[in-house]
Amino acid sequence: MNCPACQTTLNDQARFCSACGCPQTATPYNRQWPRLERPLVGRRIAGVCAAFANRYGWDPLLVRLILVLCVFCGAGAPLLAYFIAWIIIPNEPYPLPVATGVTHS
Repeated sequence: MNCPACQTTLNDQARFCSACGCPQTATPYNRQWPRLERPLVGRRIAGVCAAFANRYGWDPLLVRLILVLCVFCGAGAPLLAYFIAWIIIPNEPYPLPVATGVTHS
């Protein structure tokens, strides 16, 4: 792999050029299956329902409706489970910036 700014040969795992300090483009990590993580886009309150919908391939609206029905029938226990899931399920990681045509003088 070469630095786009100074053409120095770099290690494949390098995040920055050792010669000029230019940030390198990140190669996306392809997961074999989606993880249970709260998405950054598509949340309504905390992203718990969207996390379960993304993980299992369901419609987020359906998951939210099931949660509302469970809240009315469950006497508050589903709300407690929702808040615990809000704390336990991690956020989706922020994407790394991709440098395109960056030149340093």
